[in-house]
Amino acid sequence: MIKSLTLLYVEDDASTVRSFMNAFGDYFKEVIIARSAEEGLELFAKHTPHVLITDLQLPRMSGLEMIERIRQTHPSFPIIVNSAFSDAHLLLQSIALHVDSYILKPTDPYQLLHVLEKMARIITLEKKLNTTREMTQAMIDGIPDSIIYIEPNYTISMMNEAAKERIDDSCLANKCFNLSQKTMPACSEDGSACPMETVKKTKQPVTLRHIRKDKKGNKQHVEVHMRPVLDMKGEIIAYLEIVHDVTKYLTIQDRLMAETEKLSHISMHDPLTHLPNRRLLMDRIEQAIQHKSRSKEMFGVFFIDLDHFKDVNDLLGHSNGDTLLIEVAKRMKKAIRKGDTLSRLGGDEFVLIIENGIDSSYFGKIANKIQELFQEPFILNGHTIMSTCSIGISLFPQDGKNAELLLRNADAAMYASKSGGRNQFQFFTSLMMHSTILQAEA
Repeated sequence: MIKSLTLLYVEDDASTVRSFMNAFGDYFKEVIIARSAEEGLELFAKHTPHVLITDLQLPRMSGLEMIERIRQTHPSFPIIVNSAFSDAHLLLQSIALHVDSYILKPTDPYQLLHVLEKMARIITLEKKLNTTREMTQAMIDGIPDSIIYIEPNYTISMMNEAAKERIDDSCLANKCFNLSQKTMPACSEDGSACPMETVKKTKQPVTLRHIRKDKKGNKQHVEVHMRPVLDMKGEIIAYLEIVHDVTKYLTIQDRLMAETEKLSHISMHDPLTHLPNRRLLMDRIEQAIQHKSRSKEMFGVFFIDLDHFKDVNDLLGHSNGDTLLIEVAKRMKKAIRKGDTLSRLGGDEFVLIIENGIDSSYFGKIANKIQELFQEPFILNGHTIMSTCSIGISLFPQDGKNAELLLRNADAAMYASKSGGRNQFQFFTSLMMHSTILQAEA
């Protein structure tokens, strides 16, 4: 292992240098000789050796001063002091500068060799560790999601490029967001629970949805996956956080939901008046049947048809006819309660579901109220139009126990109103159905 190392040997005594080279020169890949501390600093910067062996008593600058300067930029660099001085003060100074070993002169070759072999093993392991770390860094840098490796004291010891791009530069100063200062919110703009604190309590992976801000202050919806890194005893030694940005996904999802709701609305509503169409009407009637079957209450189905609507289309054009339908729908919507349903089947036919009725007289009052809406003329692009309507009413449960039958019977009652002179309402009777059957057979 020593053979792979480059040594910087700082010694001003020529005979000591020769003795060292004779004993250890072949053990190293290369031995660089410096005769002074100043030359040692120069060669250290130029060659970047793996190990430094130095005497303390050197001309001009001392070995301790040289070590102190090296420690400013290389706090963990392997350094061996080889000195004839056994003074306790020098030893304490060396310890303060984190010298790895202090070997007294005359040098015991076996002791020095032992120290160098141990140091070589550490350097080799550190190289492997650095290589593994570099490989890991390269791998996680290729992942688009943010990845952060957090120590138990909230120190960030590793993160990928995606994390560096997302996180504010202040977070790169080693601490995980605001956790170390115990400020809230720690890492979420919406005050969500910190996943790291949750994992600390449970030792189980957790996934939370957070709202965070990027460097530009834009809000991002993210899924935070936090998992513990455990040692052989099952104790937490670190935390791995993977953050997946779901902002675009949620935006697309919201758009799809909006489009789905729009399409659903279109499929359930009349495009002209925006009232519920036949499909939604039948669903509302079935809902009313289920509800009233349980409560043993009545509800009414009103089939409303405009009188002489064809004349409006023929005389004023279909555009004015459409405007009349829209205005009729507006008036009726204002007159009904929130829980009732007004729909357009097509043409000039409307259907109204009135719930919570007590008896037929109540529904008759509603029909009168609807007809009163037509007493005021309609203004259609400068044309004043007087319109009326014919209404047929079927009641649940006596006139039908399913949506199709209730609607058909209300339709039959409406035709009876038409036959009776229009501008009136009638309740369904069984005789009306017989009349309708006879008309169909004829």
